[in-house]
Amino acid sequence: MKPGISREGSPERVEKPAAGSRQMMVVGTGTTRSGSRCLPLFLLLLLGSSCHMLHGQEVAPYLRGGGLGQQVVLEGNRLVLTCLAGGSWPLQYRWTLNNSNITDWTPQYRLSMPSLKRTDAGLYQCTVRNRMGAVIHRKTEVQVAFLGNVSAEEQRKTVTQGRAAIISPPPLASFPRPLVTWYKDGHKIIPNNRIAITMDNQLVVLATTATDAGRYHVEAVNEMTGENVTSPAVYLSISVGKKNRGSTDPESEQVAPAIVIGPKDTTVVTGSEATLECIANARPVDGLVVSWKREGRRLAGGRRLII
Repeated sequence: MKPGISREGSPERVEKPAAGSRQMMVVGTGTTRSGSRCLPLFLLLLLGSSCHMLHGQEVAPYLRGGGLGQQVVLEGNRLVLTCLAGGSWPLQYRWTLNNSNITDWTPQYRLSMPSLKRTDAGLYQCTVRNRMGAVIHRKTEVQVAFLGNVSAEEQRKTVTQGRAAIISPPPLASFPRPLVTWYKDGHKIIPNNRIAITMDNQLVVLATTATDAGRYHVEAVNEMTGENVTSPAVYLSISVGKKNRGSTDPESEQVAPAIVIGPKDTTVVTGSEATLECIANARPVDGLVVSWKREGRRLAGGRRLII
């Protein structure tokens, strides 16, 4: 259809608005040649954009950052864990410790503990949710550094001359494992071929003689907290065997080799290091040889085998 020609073919009257008058445009629906009605194109675009914006505002929660896999905190200090996440608001957070809920759903993304106790150690994990779903954050292992107290009492121990004396430290709760030092009559003990300190911090005196009698104690230091404790004393006495009573040189008696600290079953993660320990007694101790074998094949010699 040409401009100015009506559908019937007669000229269409076109009037221009008078000067200074306001022009009003009325937008209605158009009609196709088939007679059906349709919305103008810009209205369709506007509606489509509105629908897209509504869907775009609803985003399921997602994590921001991987977090810390492990934290070591001194006992009594403050612990703050954060659970960084994005997504449509409102977001809600819930914390668990060793798979047990310790908080309700809350809008707070931080877990704050003003004074940490050793019983608070464990695996922490947060869950984030909104109307679109939920996501679980990776676990964070929290370890509490502390040094407990020694509650043991003084002990007395007697060993036959030539045999091995094994003195165990008193039970002591600590994290990390404390650094242990043994003392005899106030003097620090230096391990040698006759005196050994096991991986469990036991003191082993081989081929004992009368000079080994005395007062023994242990000091434990937690290098992370800076704390230290001293154990009660263990008084060691050395006796003479019945067949050597009256002998002018009881220390010359030979003692057959015997294992006093044997290797223990050990489980390790593939690719990590394993250490086995074996301590034997004999007299004379200088001629004692400890050998390690696996399926009959000799591996190495010495009190410890590192695999």
